[in-house]
Amino acid sequence: MTNQSEMTNYLQAFVEGMISSGVEQAVISPGSRSTPLALLLHRQAQIETFIEVDERSAAFFALGLSKASTKPVVLLCTSGTAAANYYPAICEANASHIPLIILTTDRPHELRQVGAPQAMDQFHLFQNHVKEFIEMAIPEGTKVMLDYAYWQGMRATDTACQIPKGPVHLNFPLREPLLPDLNQSLVTEKTTEIFAGKKQLSEEQLAECVDVWQGKKGVLVVGGSHTPEEAKIFIELAEMLNWPILSDPLANITSGSKESPLIMSYADLFIQEVEMIQYPEVVIRFGMLPISKNTMLWLQSLNETTTIYFVDETGEWQDQLKQTQVAIQAEEQTFAKEITGKIKTRTADSWRNQWIDWQEKTEQQLTELSEMKTLNETSASILVHKKMTKNGQLFVSNSNAIRFLDRFSTPKGNHYHLFGNRGINGIDGIISTALGMCATNPDRQNVLLIGDLAMYHDMNGLLLAKRYNLPLTIVLLNNNGGGIFSFLSQRQLKVEDFEPIFGTPIDLDFSLVAQLYGAEYVKAETLEQLELLLEATQKQPKFQLIEVVGDRQENVLLYEKVIDGLKKKLGKK
Repeated sequence: MTNQSEMTNYLQAFVEGMISSGVEQAVISPGSRSTPLALLLHRQAQIETFIEVDERSAAFFALGLSKASTKPVVLLCTSGTAAANYYPAICEANASHIPLIILTTDRPHELRQVGAPQAMDQFHLFQNHVKEFIEMAIPEGTKVMLDYAYWQGMRATDTACQIPKGPVHLNFPLREPLLPDLNQSLVTEKTTEIFAGKKQLSEEQLAECVDVWQGKKGVLVVGGSHTPEEAKIFIELAEMLNWPILSDPLANITSGSKESPLIMSYADLFIQEVEMIQYPEVVIRFGMLPISKNTMLWLQSLNETTTIYFVDETGEWQDQLKQTQVAIQAEEQTFAKEITGKIKTRTADSWRNQWIDWQEKTEQQLTELSEMKTLNETSASILVHKKMTKNGQLFVSNSNAIRFLDRFSTPKGNHYHLFGNRGINGIDGIISTALGMCATNPDRQNVLLIGDLAMYHDMNGLLLAKRYNLPLTIVLLNNNGGGIFSFLSQRQLKVEDFEPIFGTPIDLDFSLVAQLYGAEYVKAETLEQLELLLEATQKQPKFQLIEVVGDRQENVLLYEKVIDGLKKKLGKK
């Protein structure tokens, strides 16, 4: 058996192992050293492959595929700095628990640290940002090594999918010749079944929680990313307890599959402005904190009379407030379902009614503002939310875009799926991740809400939409710079300091960007025009860029006007 034949069987056995554990998609960044794996993946009928030459974009695209499909996705590149460009997306995948299988190819050991070209140290390249690093053996054709390759492919994929989910990195040293034998069939074919259970509490522990919670004044706080189906489970628990529910936008409580008056979608606006007479006796937190800083400050202000429960299925103790008095390590949806089925006593309506009153008064305040009836970044973001169709997919960028949705959106019966990159909260790779979302369900309405700096940061990703005919509608909020800093302490700086360092105007003509990548371009001039454009995306998805020109200072003034009016409506002195 030749070296070429041995390498082919070895790598094919590895691929079969990944398939056995559920891999169905791979993103390949072409290069020389990765040739054999790239060809074997590309020719594998059970794996859909995408090609992206920009490794940073490729990694975020894989992230988006996995987010939308909830399945592990393979990421492959050649040796050298190619793998280093994966770093930002891998950090995001690790923080947001997305199962990626990163395959980097490498020089064999005899060509390392001797000055060979395109050779760098790839050992533990991603450090603590991956769940596991595996340095693969040099390919051999013995049965022992074929079993080894299959086992590593199967085990690495399963490891990535175990809670807490996350990326796994495998490094493949490969000797030349690098072309596999594409005519030979596998020496052996294997399949393996994997049965995995869920982390659950005992009946005694569940009963103890029910005894403490039912009938008490309480609040549910849901963070992290969840599917609409998962969101429905949390809402049903809130309704059974008769408690208000505060959540992160990506929890899909506000946009998900069930409406309820207990959903406090305007909590970020009112929670620091109300005169709270009754405080919660119990707070149950699921996952990480929501995006709302005001919600975080309110939770931080609670004293020892409120018992804080923290449900964390990862077991990673991701509680930045460090207030937890009872930590529950169990699978979140299973736990919520079991508790819901055991609640017998609901909390008195007086507790929920004060929260519903605050929510309704905030909505009244927003409907009275004339600014909500004209085109600006805030009203455009609300309209995007309202015009999402059932089962549509909306990806929202970081900085201002996600905050507009968090503050101003409320359940309106459209029941779509909201995605974002909130693990590390960066603005890099947003377009590529959204296109991965779109590629998973291209027949649905797919929309990206993004700011101009995040758009500029990942323009290379637009090539994926052109190459694969991905019908993503991009709604661009263009205030010519870093609008988020106008809400932060940096706003106190003099203009000559603020503008070049934090305002960072880029003065780009985005119609030319759309032309370069083959997207249709429209500059929305009115709220009515934007509404028609968004309604069209419900019926005929297509690759297009809709630009909404905004003003950084206008965003701040509108927010301040909302808060000032809300204080009066709530009677705060």
